[in-house]
Amino acid sequence: MCKKNMKFLNRTPNGLIRQCSSCKNYNIEFNNIFLELTKRELNNFKNYVNGTDFEFWENEYGMFNKRSIPIPTAQHNLILVFNIEEFNELKRLLNFEEKIDYKPLSHKEIKDNICFN
Repeated sequence: MCKKNMKFLNRTPNGLIRQCSSCKNYNIEFNNIFLELTKRELNNFKNYVNGTDFEFWENEYGMFNKRSIPIPTAQHNLILVFNIEEFNELKRLLNFEEKIDYKPLSHKEIKDNICFN
């Protein structure tokens, strides 16, 4: 992992993606996950995430598991799992090249209890 010459490409509340200007590899940090990927690996990962039918996984396993959306890895006994909010945030993080206009949530759309003190 390179420590110098890192360029930040995108940031979300729980993650960031940056690129080393010397080796051109990408570092992705998301919650407790750290990935170091080449451009090709990043594109494959991004295509997989963007093509994942999250509604299927939510409908199939959402009742039984807190995190129901799986992303398999090359290590046969390791699967990354996400809930719908984490998965959507990961998609926003990975799609840093696209300019997507996000509408902010109103206080009524937030599921958590809010204290207006």
